[in-house]
Amino acid sequence: MLTSRGYWFLFCIAEVALVGVLLAARYAPTVPILAFTLVLWFIGEWIWFWIRTNAAHSRISIERHILQNDRELPTLWAGMDCTVRITIRLKRGFTLPFVSLADKLPVGQHIQAGHRRNITRLSASEPVVLEYTIHPKAPGVVRFEGIEFRMADLCGFFYRRSFFRLPTEYLVLPPLTDDDGTQRANKRFNTLPPPGVHRIRRAGSGTELLHLRDYLAGDPPKTIAWKASARKDKLITKELESDVPVRCVLFLDASNSTRLGTVGNTPLAKLAGIGAGVLQAAASDRDLVGLTVFDETGAKVQKPARTRRHTMQLLRIFAETAGRPAETTDGDAATLQRYAYSLAQDIYPDMLDKRLNSRPFGLFWIPLLDSRLKWLLILPLLWQLFTWKAEGFNTVVQTTLDITRPRSMNDLPAFLIVFLFLMLAPTVLTGIYWFLFGIRGFLPTRRQLLSERKQLGALFASRDGDTPASIERCISDDEFFVAKASRFLVEHHHQPPPKLFEPNGDYRFRCPEKIPILATSLLRTIGMARDNELYIILADLVELNDDIEPLLKSIRVARGKHHQVLVLLPWPEDLPPPRDPRAPVNELPKKNRTALGSVIQFTLIGEYHRKFEALRLKLVRAGAHVVRVNQGEPVRLILARLDRIRGAGIRR
Repeated sequence: MLTSRGYWFLFCIAEVALVGVLLAARYAPTVPILAFTLVLWFIGEWIWFWIRTNAAHSRISIERHILQNDRELPTLWAGMDCTVRITIRLKRGFTLPFVSLADKLPVGQHIQAGHRRNITRLSASEPVVLEYTIHPKAPGVVRFEGIEFRMADLCGFFYRRSFFRLPTEYLVLPPLTDDDGTQRANKRFNTLPPPGVHRIRRAGSGTELLHLRDYLAGDPPKTIAWKASARKDKLITKELESDVPVRCVLFLDASNSTRLGTVGNTPLAKLAGIGAGVLQAAASDRDLVGLTVFDETGAKVQKPARTRRHTMQLLRIFAETAGRPAETTDGDAATLQRYAYSLAQDIYPDMLDKRLNSRPFGLFWIPLLDSRLKWLLILPLLWQLFTWKAEGFNTVVQTTLDITRPRSMNDLPAFLIVFLFLMLAPTVLTGIYWFLFGIRGFLPTRRQLLSERKQLGALFASRDGDTPASIERCISDDEFFVAKASRFLVEHHHQPPPKLFEPNGDYRFRCPEKIPILATSLLRTIGMARDNELYIILADLVELNDDIEPLLKSIRVARGKHHQVLVLLPWPEDLPPPRDPRAPVNELPKKNRTALGSVIQFTLIGEYHRKFEALRLKLVRAGAHVVRVNQGEPVRLILARLDRIRGAGIRR
C-alpha cells in the first residue's frame, strides 16, 4: 500500500527522529518533536486513506452501455463503430481525491476515438463517465472484463489497486451488406416481396423478357433469340426474369483447424463473414438458404428458409460459431502458467493478495519420497542392516585394517576416521542428498514458480467450487493444471499460440474425423433436395488430401443429381498464392550463404502449395469448383453461380 515515495519519507523522518532523540540532551528538543509529529501525521494519513478506500470500495456502482447508431443494442454488428459508455458513481461516503480509472479493452479490439482511461476525483455528487469507440471487424464474441481502479492520496505516499469485475460478453453479428446494411437503422421495408415480384430484376427462368445480350459459349440453344440474331447477323441470347427461388446450403467448418489464430482473425471468422454475405445477398433475391455447421464431433443443421427471422437466426449462428476458441489442452505447463498468472494479476488482484492467498514457508520443501529417486534410500538402509550384523561388523573392521595398517597408537585416529566413514558414510551421504534435494524448493526461481502455481490453484478452486485438494493437485499434477489453466484462458479469450506441429513434423490440427461427418451431411442434404441446388463448402481441407475420398464420393453424387458444388478454402494471410503454371518456378536467392530459416520457410511454402494443387485437382475432377477465400470476391462468384442455376431451367 505504501509507494516508494512513502517509504523514503517514512525512512527519513524515522532517521531524523532517531538522531534527534540521541542528541536531545545536547541540543534543543525541537527536532525530535517535529519528527515525531510528522510520524504521527503520516500514520494518521495512512489510517484515513485505508478507511476511505475501504468505505468507497463497497459503494461504487458501474454501468456499461454499448451504443451503435446512438442506440443501445444487446448485440453488435461487425463493420460498424461501437461506442462504449461507462458511468461510475459513488453512492455515498468519503470523496476519493485522486483516482485513475481504466476499462480493460477486449482482446483484439482497438480504440478508434475517445479514451478508456481517466484520472479524476470521485465523489458522491459527481459521476465519472468513460467513453470511447471501437470498431469490431469480424463476427464473434467481444468480452469486457471490468474496470481497474488505482487510488492514491494527493501526496503520493499511499496507493491501492483494485479491479471491479464486470464480465459482459456481446455477440458480434456479421456485417450487414447492401440494402439491409444501408437502411436497417432508418427505414423498415418488406425484405420478402410477394412471389413473382422482384425488387431487383435479375435473369432467370421466368416468362418475362429481361434483356438481350451476345451469345456466350455454354448458353442453352433454347435461349437464342433467332429474330434478333438474324437482324444483327450474330447470335443473340435472351435473358428472362427470375421467378424460381434457388436453395443454397452452406457447410461451415468449425473444427479446431479453422479456430486457430488471434481473436477476430481466424479462418473461421473469415469463412463466417463470407457465409453471412452470401446469406444476406441470397435472401434479398428470395432464395432459400440453409446452414450446416460441422466439426470433428458432429454437425448441426438449419433447414433452408427465407424469412427475416431465419436470416437473423443464421447470422447469430455465424457469430456464435466464429467466437468459438480452439480447444487445446496439451500445452506446456510453464507457458500456460505464465499467461494465466499475468491475466490473473490484472483481473483478480484481490484473489492473489498474499495476505489471503500465499504458500506456507514450510511447503517449499521438496520431499524426496515423492520423487522417482526414492529408491536411493534403500541402499544406505541395506548397508546399515549389513553393518549391524556380526559378519558385517567384522568385514568393516578388516577392511579398515587393510586400508590404514596401524602399527602404533599414533595410527589410532586414522583408524577411527576410516572406520566411522565406512560404517556411517552411506547414511550421511544420503542425509546430505536428502537435504540438498529438499532445499531446492527455497531457491528464488523455483520458489516463485511454486508460489504462482499455488496461487493459481487456489484461484481455480475458488472459481470452480472445488475442494482444497485440487490446490495441491494443481501443484503436483501438470496435466490437471494444464486443463484448468487452458479453460481459464479460453474463458477470458487469452489463449497462447498453440504448437502446430508434432515432434515428428506432422500437423497437429488435421482433424480427419470431420471428413465423414461432412460427407454424411452433404448426402443427407442431397436426399432432401427438390430442384437444382447450390452447395457451398467453407472448410479447411488442404491438410486432408489423403482422407478426402468420402467427400469426393458425395460431390460426385451431387453432380449426378445436377446440383452445383462450390468449395471455398481459407488461405493463410502470410502465405504467398500458388504460382501461375506458366510462370517460372520460384527459387531461393542465389547467395554465398543462405539462412537456414529461409530454406525451411521456402520448403514449407512449397509443400503447402503442392498439397493445395493436389486437393484442387481432386475436387475439380469430382465436379466441384474450388476458390481460395482471398482470391477475388467469393460472394460475387457465389451469386453468379446462383444466377446460373436459376437460369438453367432444369427441374427434377
